[in-house]
Amino acid sequence: MPVTVRYFYQNTKIDKVREVMIDKLTNTVSKLIELPDTIEVCIYKLDDNVYGGIDKYITNRLGLNSNLTLEEIPKILVHELIHVHQRHTSQLSIKHNTYYWLGIPYHNLDTNLTFEEYKNTPWEMDVENKQTKVLQQALDILTTNN
Repeated sequence: MPVTVRYFYQNTKIDKVREVMIDKLTNTVSKLIELPDTIEVCIYKLDDNVYGGIDKYITNRLGLNSNLTLEEIPKILVHELIHVHQRHTSQLSIKHNTYYWLGIPYHNLDTNLTFEEYKNTPWEMDVENKQTKVLQQALDILTTNN
């Protein structure tokens, strides 16, 4: 059954080309990793050095920077979809600004870590280990089916 993708835009124009790309890639990735039946994608203006992120409060919601080009979207989307997968499968949970990876709490991450330190958290390292393979497999499937 295909994943339903719901879109939310904030101060940006609706972009149907972007939505088609996100729909296709999300549904292809869902064949490779377990994802929820519905995923919410928020497209809004973020700082230039922020490409995307997951919502701390809603486990199936992710955000993408509206400044991303069509070429940049696949890599960032797959990165965030892996985080959605982590939360959907309960590897990662976030409660009251505490992140839990496999049940182990990590406190005060929003204010106390540099970007490099954050990239070395276990959930980011897990994404790093999976992202290239999942992206390549998804692109191969999409290319084969077209």
